[in-house]
Amino acid sequence: MPLLYRYVVIRSPSRANALLDVLRSSFRRARHFDKHTHPGGYGYWTKHVEIFTHARGAHTLQFLQALFYIFQYCPNLRILAGSWNHDLPPDFLNSITRLYGQTLQSLYWNEQCPHSPELHGTIAFLATFRNLRALDLRHIIGSYPTEYDKDLKPLMPCVQDLILSTQTCSLQTATALHMPSLRNLIIQPHMNGNSAVSLLKAFLHVHGASLVTVDLRSPSQDLDCDLGFSGVRRNVDYINPEQFLEDGVCPYLVSFTYPVSSPVPSASAHNGLRRIGLRGIRADTLYPDKETEVKAHLMAIKPARYPKLEVVRTVGFLVDADMDGLVKDVFIWWVEKFEKYGIDFLDGEGVLWAYAEPEGMLK
Repeated sequence: MPLLYRYVVIRSPSRANALLDVLRSSFRRARHFDKHTHPGGYGYWTKHVEIFTHARGAHTLQFLQALFYIFQYCPNLRILAGSWNHDLPPDFLNSITRLYGQTLQSLYWNEQCPHSPELHGTIAFLATFRNLRALDLRHIIGSYPTEYDKDLKPLMPCVQDLILSTQTCSLQTATALHMPSLRNLIIQPHMNGNSAVSLLKAFLHVHGASLVTVDLRSPSQDLDCDLGFSGVRRNVDYINPEQFLEDGVCPYLVSFTYPVSSPVPSASAHNGLRRIGLRGIRADTLYPDKETEVKAHLMAIKPARYPKLEVVRTVGFLVDADMDGLVKDVFIWWVEKFEKYGIDFLDGEGVLWAYAEPEGMLK
C-alpha cells in the first residue's frame, strides 16, 4: 500500500480532502499500532506531489489549508510540482519554505497569472530551497529585478539541472540566480515567435561557463498542437544553436542536442564537444540525394569544427521502427560517412548500424 502514495496527484479540492483523510487516519494508525513498519503513515513514503488548480474551489483558502496539512504528513517529499491558476498568499509560500526549504530536491513552478503587487519575492522564494537539484522555470511569472548585483544574487548551491523556456520571466529569473553547481540545461522554445536572443545571451554570459549538457527542445513537446502543420511551424522562431558554440560562451560543453528545424550552425567551432544529438529526423529527410535541413545539419558536422567529437545521435528516430524499406541502407550510408571521421553515427536507441558480414568471412 505505501507504494501507491510515493507519487500523489491532487487535481481538485475534493481530491485533496480525501487524500488528507487517508493520510491523517494512516498516521494515527501507525502511531498506535505499526509505527515500526509505517512510522509516519502513508505520507511518510510520499516523494512526489503534483498539484493542479483548474477545478472549482481551487482558489479558496480552504483548499490551500488542506494542501498545507497534506504537506505536514509528507516529511520526506523530494519533488513538488504546482500549476497555480490563482495568486498564492505569502503565508502559504512561507509554509512551503519552512517545511521543505532544506530537503526538497526538484521544483516545478507553473504560474498562470502575475503575482499580486505585494508579492515581489519570487527569486527569494526559490532561493530558500537550499538542496534543490532540479529546477523547472518554464512557466514562472513572478516578479524579478531589472538589474542584478553580482554579489547579492540569491544562492542556489545545489541546482544541477535547469529547465527554461524562452519567455522573458523564465530567462531573467534564471539569470538572477547564482547556481555554481549548474551543469545541465534544457530550453523549451515558446510559441510566441520570439527566441529572446538578447535575454539568452545575458543568461549564457552568467551561466554558460558552467554548462556541460545543453538540450534545445522542440516547441511541440510542451504543446497540444502538431508542429508538422506548416502554418504553425512558420510562427516558431527556433533558437540558433550557434549561440552556444561561439568562442568562450560554453567552453566546457560536452553534449549538445538541438532540433533539425533550427538554423544550421556553420560558423563557430568547439574544441571540447563530444556528443551531438539531432531531434526531429524522419527517414525521408536522411536521403543524401535530397536537399533537406537534416542533410544540411549533418554535412555541417566536420572534425575540423569539432575535433573531439565522438558521437552523433538521431534523438527520437529509431531505424528498426521505421516503415521505410530503404532506411537501413540510407542510415548505414551516413554511418560509413562519419566512420571516416572517427565518429559514431547512432540512431535513437544508440545502435550503430552496419551490414552483416558474409558467412564465409565469419569462418
